[in-house]
Amino acid sequence: MSLINKWQGKLQLTEWEFPTQEIMPEQVTYDNDCPDEDKYFVGIEIDTLKKVGTIYHDRAITEKDIIHELLHVKYPNKSESWVNEIEDLITTISR
Repeated sequence: MSLINKWQGKLQLTEWEFPTQEIMPEQVTYDNDCPDEDKYFVGIEIDTLKKVGTIYHDRAITEKDIIHELLHVKYPNKSESWVNEIEDLITTISR
């Protein structure tokens, strides 16, 4: 079972598809003051009509990344800081 499938089930998103798409790091632009260790991209494009959430990434995605991006689908009206808090809570509990 893939990590995406695992978290789809736990977050009750089994009717959704979550393909992943690797992108080149050169496709991402960062602010000049962004530290090198923060220069990576993981994000999701959500199509609610087709129930597809494409996860784009320029590095290997982790379980924490998957949880984070699927939370955006489950709770589309919540803020980034809320998603970060819940992701931290879930990853702490699931260890």
